[in-house]
This record gives sequence, C-alpha cells and structure tokens, in this order.
Amino acid sequence: MWGVLRALRARKTPHFPFFLKRCYGCVINVKNPLKFQFLFFAFLLASCASTEATATPTPGAESAVYLPTLFQVREDARASQSRLDDERPNIILILTDDQPFETVQFMPTVRDVLIKYGINFENGFVTTPLCCPSRSSILTGQYAHNHQVLTNRMPLGGAPKLDVSSTIATWLSDAGYVTGYFGKYLNSYDDIQPYGAVPPGWDEWATLLDAEFFNYNMTVNGTIEKHGEAPDDFSADVTTRNAVDFIVDSKDEPFFMTVGYFNPHSPYTWAERHHAQFRANSALTAEPYRNPAFMEEDRSDKPKYLQELNSISVEKIDITYKQILRSLLSVDDGVASILNALDKTGLSDKTVIVYLSDNGLTVGDHGFGLTKNCPYESCIRVPFIMYAPGMFPARAETGFAANIDLAPTFADLAGISAPVSVDGISLLPLIGNANTTWRDDLLFEHWPTEDGIGSLIPEFYAVRTAEWKYVEYSTGERELYDLINDPYELNNLADRPEYAEIQSQLKARLDALKKE
Repeated sequence: MWGVLRALRARKTPHFPFFLKRCYGCVINVKNPLKFQFLFFAFLLASCASTEATATPTPGAESAVYLPTLFQVREDARASQSRLDDERPNIILILTDDQPFETVQFMPTVRDVLIKYGINFENGFVTTPLCCPSRSSILTGQYAHNHQVLTNRMPLGGAPKLDVSSTIATWLSDAGYVTGYFGKYLNSYDDIQPYGAVPPGWDEWATLLDAEFFNYNMTVNGTIEKHGEAPDDFSADVTTRNAVDFIVDSKDEPFFMTVGYFNPHSPYTWAERHHAQFRANSALTAEPYRNPAFMEEDRSDKPKYLQELNSISVEKIDITYKQILRSLLSVDDGVASILNALDKTGLSDKTVIVYLSDNGLTVGDHGFGLTKNCPYESCIRVPFIMYAPGMFPARAETGFAANIDLAPTFADLAGISAPVSVDGISLLPLIGNANTTWRDDLLFEHWPTEDGIGSLIPEFYAVRTAEWKYVEYSTGERELYDLINDPYELNNLADRPEYAEIQSQLKARLDALKKE
C-alpha cells in the first residue's frame, strides 16, 4: 500500500499532489480538537479577481497557492493487531452529487492518488441518471424498474418509496460490519416519518434532512441538529469530520461507510478557503468546457424536446463550470482527510475506497445547460474509481461497471452472498482478471421528473454496448448512435435502412433487459 504520509516523508512521487509547480512547503498547524487542524499541509488564500469566466491574468502577478486541507483525526490511535489480522476489508463509498465526468482531472487528490493508484473504470455508468433512483440502485443493486424509486419525489420516487428492509447496510450489518452513513442520503428523506428516522442496518447516522450547504437540519442517530451560516456549518466539511471520526471510532472492527457529499450540486457552493481557485492567477486553473457536442447547433435529428429546448448562455455555462470545480475541492479535501485517517490508524492496507457520482451532468452538451436525466454520455457516464492498491494493482479498466454493481461487489468483499433480487454483478472477477468474460451491455431508464428539464424528457429506455447506443422514447421517437465513429452522439442513425439490422438486434436486447 502506498502510505500517504510515508510517501511524502520519503519525498518520492507523492500520492497527494502537494508539490505543484506553484506550491511550496508552507505549513500551518492549527490545533483545535473541537474543529479541525491543518497537519503538514495548509490551504493558503490569495486575493484575486472577483469575476468568474472573464478574468484575465495580471502580468507578473503571483498565483494563489493551493494545498489540500486535512481534517485531522481526533487521536493518533492505531487499530488493534486483531483487526489487522482480520481478513475482512473495510469498505468506504464516497459519493458526489451531479458531478460531470471529466471534472475529476481538476481534483488533485482524486486525480493523483485514487486514479493513479487505483482502478479507473473508464466505462462507469449509472443506470438511471437522477439522484434518488441512482442512489437507491446503489443501496439495493437493482435497476429502478425493480426497486420502483423512479424520480426524486412522491408519488413516483423519493426516499419514502424505497424498501429499506434489504439494502447493502442490512446485509453487511448482519455480517458483522459496523456501518455508518454521513452526508446526503436520498431526496425527500425529510418526508419520512418520524422526522429524522434512521433506516435499518446503519449503526452511525449523520445525514442531511435538507440537502443544502448552509442553513440545514441534520439527523444524528435520530436526533435533529440545526446548522446555520458559520463556516464550520458548511455541509461538506461537517460530512468529512464525521467520516474521519467514524474511522477512528470503528478502527478495531470491519466497517462499511458511505460518505455522501452534496457537492457539486446547484447552487454549486464552495468553501471560503477555495474562493481563490479557478480564477486569474490561481494555482488551479481550467479552460472552459468544450467538446464537439457543446451547444450542438443542428439538433434536427434529435427528439422533439431537445429540438425545442431553449439553451442558456455560454457565459452562464462557463461561469457555472468554474463554480462546480471550486465546489469539488471540498470533496477532494475529504478524500485527502479520509486517506490520512486510514494511514493514522494503520488501516490503509485493509480498506477499499470506491468513488463515484450519483449521475453525470451536461455542461452545454447537445444544447443542454447543466442538467441530468438524458440518455447521452454526459448524463449516464460518471467518475467510477476503486482504490485499494494493497489488494488490486492500478489500471485503467474498460469493462462496463455500473451503480447496480456496487452492492453485490461490497457483499463479495465482505464474504457474503447478495440476495437473488440483485440485478448487478460483483466487480471482483473483472478486477481480478481483466481478461475474464464480462457483460457487453447495460440498460438505462428515465421517467419524467416533477419539474425542471427532466420533466420535459419523455420516458425512455436505452441499451448501450461498447459500439452502439439505442434509445426508445414513450413518444415513439428513437435514437441510434455509432459510438465508435460518433462518440459525441451527433448523428442519429435510427430508422435508416442501412442500419435496420443492428437496430433490430439492439431493440431485441433492450426488450430483454427491460424484463430483468
């Protein structure tokens, strides 16, 4: 295992990207046991332009220095030898909210530690590109048409729709794991009675009742906590502190922890310490998001809803993109803090970390603004990383991985069998042998949401293979894309005579998947 602090002390190629070109070894150590301290690393702010996308560098100006912030463990306590001798691994799921696929490249720790030394699933997907259905699939291992959480709110979806009697939490709890969930849970969780109730299977529970960055209620093992506007109330940092504390408290037993960040969901709020980044003269920079599908002009081959969509301005998209990148830096701090806590407790070699988003997000793709729910790659493809270098060698993996695979994978890691109701499959055979026979397609589903752009997108079902994507809408409209020659899905080939055979084959497979 690549020890986080060991690598830094040895001055080898660091896991944490703390030695960027414009970064220097400045150290601030703020000792505050009630809050957090900076250890070895500090975040330094420098004033810069207040504009978002239009700022221009000042010649000769110094860049704002960036170093990740660590939320330190309460005590420097090592796990017991009996825990280290136990073969069962700890399992940590880090889940973001509405994260565009490509944005991981702007998260220093995720990019330079998790991806570099982990298994990066380049074809990682969510089968329903919407928060609550996707998160329900993670918990159950089921397609949305089976767990029946179809949207974010009642009557079609939301937390009250999910049957929580059988989830990965109950399975692992029964198997002797200590379980904890921190941060965002499911949309409409605040509609469940009694208010703040803890679902079965979770030993430690500190989740948002209102998915917000400030001014929210949190339920801590059923007790309601109110959080306001103070910097320490920033929900991402509260989530990170709870996660770090859980690692220390549970160090002598195998544990399963989900860390659900609300970031970078709208309104794309960032921590004040990250205000200087992704601006003129900042240490972290990014060009505006562009690809061949950006603000696609000719949408005459697309479904009617997309042809009639009124796009937001490019300026607004560019400004929001920088806000998203800033918001994600709090998650990156959380990842760094979790890695540090594992190192401090000696559990680095005993822990599997999985990182993904509950759905992707368009950033101007196909004329959309910032949205999800669509069948295109920007909505269904997500960052999907498994980090456990002490167990699995690092590599880029092209085999299909999906949110429905996490529950059976976690069960497999814990040495138990997942229920027969699960639609996903354990990723361990693929991780263990890149040449193993593996699935060659996935089903994707969407139901119109209660509001927003998702309410305009008709119900659809889609099948994706390595080479093709075929989509059927409830309106009778269809889409067919050659993903090898048209990876940005610009040319809809549906119903063209020369593609009739492949369309027929994909339709047959789609019909079969819908029945699973």
